[in-house]
Amino acid sequence: MAEINKTYDVAIVGAGPAGSSLAFWLAQAGLKVILIDKEHFPRKKVCAGGLPNKVLDILPFDIRPVIEKEIFQVNLVYKLQEEFTRSYHKALVHTVNREIFDDFLVQKGKSIGVEFSDDQRIIRLNFEKDYWTVATSDKTIKAKVIVGADGANSFVAKNIGLNPIDFLDIGIQVEIPIQLMKKDLNGTIALDWGSIRNGYAWVFPKNNLLSIGVKGPAILGKQLKAYLLEVLSYFQIKTENFNLRGHLVPHRISKKPISREQALLVGDAAGMVDYWTGEGIFYAIKSSQLAAQQIERFFGGDQKAFENFEIAVNKEILPELITSYHFSRIFNYLSPMAFRIIRKYDYPWDVFCRIMRGDRTFVEVKKRFRPDIFLRKLLFRSQRANFKR
Repeated sequence: MAEINKTYDVAIVGAGPAGSSLAFWLAQAGLKVILIDKEHFPRKKVCAGGLPNKVLDILPFDIRPVIEKEIFQVNLVYKLQEEFTRSYHKALVHTVNREIFDDFLVQKGKSIGVEFSDDQRIIRLNFEKDYWTVATSDKTIKAKVIVGADGANSFVAKNIGLNPIDFLDIGIQVEIPIQLMKKDLNGTIALDWGSIRNGYAWVFPKNNLLSIGVKGPAILGKQLKAYLLEVLSYFQIKTENFNLRGHLVPHRISKKPISREQALLVGDAAGMVDYWTGEGIFYAIKSSQLAAQQIERFFGGDQKAFENFEIAVNKEILPELITSYHFSRIFNYLSPMAFRIIRKYDYPWDVFCRIMRGDRTFVEVKKRFRPDIFLRKLLFRSQRANFKR
């Protein structure tokens, strides 16, 4: 057996938003934490980089220094043919460069005592005598608790016998210099839907770059690539010399286990990504907040802490992911009608914006939604708008 270099309370594998925020909360609680990532930081990350407003509310520190754009408008496109642009009075999305944003989160943890070990690939995990042994490419450590925050292809999940993902989508993206886009998207994101089954395309502006990508079911891989090329053509962007980069988008919409003895999964490793929007950063951080609370309780002597973590996730996060999945399927089926309704009427647009910001959940919309009430509000607000004119 390799010599143990060091012992920790918690070892977190994966330094994305889930792992970094969890490391911060645990270090803040006085625990000895090591955060491990296979990449050398700062590193590139395939992601649209859109943060709903609720991300700013959940984190225990200000992230505005790394926000690049505040988005107040959406350019909605249907089947790369029809389009319109609508505005909202509050910022709908904040865009970040994930290379900068993720490193910012890591540095926040380091500033309060998190030990960060990047460029370290995990080779082996073993649980024995109440400790996890973690062998990396150049050292071996021990930790009371191990957390998998290492994405859809989680090494931790596979090696501790957990398989929480119900199904996978694929995201394919390019990043281009912002000046290559002829249309001014300074405070606007573009979204196309209806072009591919259960998928969509996005254009998100940053300071100097545009993230342009598509997302859809993994079985449509070749079609997604062709779709992305069509999106680039629609926005009159030449496709030469751009590297297409893909990533898996995992979804958990059932109560598959996400923990075992002194180990748990958070973020993408636990399939916590919104099916409709593809947004996973908020759920990465929210799942880590729940994990931090239960890990603290474990070190306080609570032997049911890991079981309670699953209960909390299944109560506070899973219903939203399930409802988002069902709404998305209905929305895609009714997409021509949905496009026209959002274009014409203020009330559906307001609901759409509230969901984007995180002010309204899918579960709340489901509870409030009745066709008779919806139509009454639609007609009332339409008549009121006509009266004002």
